[in-house]
Amino acid sequence: MEALLSPGSLTREIEAFGRGDFLADPVELVEDALALFRLPERVSTLECAENHRLLPGAEAGAVVRYDRWRTPYNVGPMNSLDDPGCNLVVMVKPSRSGGTTVAENYLFKMMLFGPMGHAAWVLNSDEAVTDYCRNVVKPLFELNPDLQARVSRARGEDTDGFKRVSGYPVEWLSAKDSTFRNREPLFMVSDETDAYSKRYAATPKVQIDGRQKQLGNRRKAAIMSHPDLGWTSGVAACFEDSSRGIYAMQCPECLGYAAAYATKFWDKVPEFKLHWTRSEAASNDERLDLAERSAALTCPHCGVALSDEQRRTMVDAALRDNRNAQAGWMHRGQALDALEGIVGEMLPHQTHGFWVHGTMLKTVTLGKLARDYEAALIAFERTRNPSQLKEFLSKQLGEIFEGAATTGGVNARGLKARVREASFQRGIAPAPVCFITTAVDTGARKFDVIWIGWDLEGRSWILDRRTIRQRRHEDGEMRDLHLSGQVEDWTVLLPEVVERRFAIEGRSGWELPVAVTCVDVGDGNVTWKAREFARRALRQGYAWGKWSKIKLIKGFAGKKPLIPEAPRKVEKDEEGRPVEPVTLEYNLGADELKDLTYERLAVDDDGPGQVHFCAELEDRYIDEFFGETKLDGKWTRSGPNESLDLYGYAEAGRLLLKPDRKDIVWDDEARRPVWARPVRSEPEGGDPEAPVSGAPAPQPPRKTLFERIDALNKN
Repeated sequence: MEALLSPGSLTREIEAFGRGDFLADPVELVEDALALFRLPERVSTLECAENHRLLPGAEAGAVVRYDRWRTPYNVGPMNSLDDPGCNLVVMVKPSRSGGTTVAENYLFKMMLFGPMGHAAWVLNSDEAVTDYCRNVVKPLFELNPDLQARVSRARGEDTDGFKRVSGYPVEWLSAKDSTFRNREPLFMVSDETDAYSKRYAATPKVQIDGRQKQLGNRRKAAIMSHPDLGWTSGVAACFEDSSRGIYAMQCPECLGYAAAYATKFWDKVPEFKLHWTRSEAASNDERLDLAERSAALTCPHCGVALSDEQRRTMVDAALRDNRNAQAGWMHRGQALDALEGIVGEMLPHQTHGFWVHGTMLKTVTLGKLARDYEAALIAFERTRNPSQLKEFLSKQLGEIFEGAATTGGVNARGLKARVREASFQRGIAPAPVCFITTAVDTGARKFDVIWIGWDLEGRSWILDRRTIRQRRHEDGEMRDLHLSGQVEDWTVLLPEVVERRFAIEGRSGWELPVAVTCVDVGDGNVTWKAREFARRALRQGYAWGKWSKIKLIKGFAGKKPLIPEAPRKVEKDEEGRPVEPVTLEYNLGADELKDLTYERLAVDDDGPGQVHFCAELEDRYIDEFFGETKLDGKWTRSGPNESLDLYGYAEAGRLLLKPDRKDIVWDDEARRPVWARPVRSEPEGGDPEAPVSGAPAPQPPRKTLFERIDALNKN
């Protein structure tokens, strides 16, 4: 305070006031006022950038004009920002793809030609803001004098992180509380959102909507980042709620069309693939050199290995062809025909999404991508630490790391393709199936169920996958399940799951029963109802002799065995009173079962352990295999994961049956275990053959009832 009142300081302030340092230039005030009455010049973002924007060149002191052909895939997003029907552009991209120039060019046009308004550019940290302003913002104004002329010269209004342009503030800010309060920018950019703190990274679109909700259709915004956070947060989650644009190109050899990268949302669209020769027997240096030498982009139609020169030509040609909608960006409402290219019209959407893949970048070679990919795989093989692989996929390819699925080469697109190629019908047991296990995952008001057939070498056939939400009551009405409320609702499992039989392919009149049904009781809200259900079922004779058909299971994380050496006896009810019959519960190694599931899913050569899928299995059930990711040795749920859990539980059922026991005679069908012995579906006279040995089993309901209930349960 004393310093402020010192004679020297006071004298300097008076002199500055006398010079007019604290006063705005009257000419500038008039120009700013007149600018509000001038109609904005009708110029596109692309035209403005190419005709007016100057950038630093690669060499020191060099200056170049913006050129669309350096990053032709960025023209589409710029056009979307110009589109009155688009309020938000979402770009998923690898590093050094030029994606930020899309928003920079739009802001440049706003400041140069209008309509001008408050603009806010948000980065992940104060350090990132400082770096960006030094390397991008400063040259933006210094190299473009027409733009600098519009910046206010008043004190504090022309700093590195704040400028007042034509009377409106333009700010570069970090993602924190103060940034997302008391601001209403007409144009807002969320840059590198997946590097934000967890609170803001999860919902970048929500933050933008909160700032712009009063602006109506005048608002514009952009979200851009490489996808570090996976599908459920950050930029990829925003892309899901967009037009989901992917880049289609034409093979110069066969003239077929495919996508640079189709993401999980376009599972029927063929992709150009980065490919290189791998030799795990070679030394690490030899593997890296081989990857770089053999790298190519393969066509999914003709299989030709395309060179870097051909790839760059394809990327350019897609921009030219997009004028005729044959190649280039394809959005919801459109489809990709292998011969005709993009067909159909884009559906109207206020959020335009664009997924840029590393193979679209003209500035990087395929050899470099393949070498770095191989290096990341070598690091993972050596340490089992996925951090380098995750970084490579996200930042260099623009793909999402999906834990064990990624390292095993498994993804939802590949499994869905196998479903489309399925050779057996739903509900039919192919001839190689020796026995069937079933697993049930319990929710508050539903059962998720999977039926899996097995051979003796671990091959499996997913015979069916369903969700049961209702049961028929005595009055004939179908009512919703309430599993924690009434044990009677559990009885729907007996006819529909436990006693279901599957027709055997090629053997008319013969069926296979379900050998064992594993029911998850890990949800504490339903545990005691499940135990009572299992007791009642055992009392009613749902058993193979004394071996219960229903096994209660609980999954546990960490290094635990797939199945325990001995189960736990449940001899008392919820009130602590002794009950009979005694039921058994099995603690399973859930993490080990998930690892084994991914190992099986990765087998695609019909070898031991391969998973086969029935025809017409719904996509959502395939997606559930990827609802968890394994990072640093730990499984973390990132979405619906029922199919992943169910397959593991069905595998546990297989292990509980011990099909590899030496005393089992598989060659003689009549001497097989009763749980693996085919039964007649249409016996001639008398009762059907009972598959149960020992206690009598109730007869299963007619299949017509199952089909009616199943139709009501479909969602």
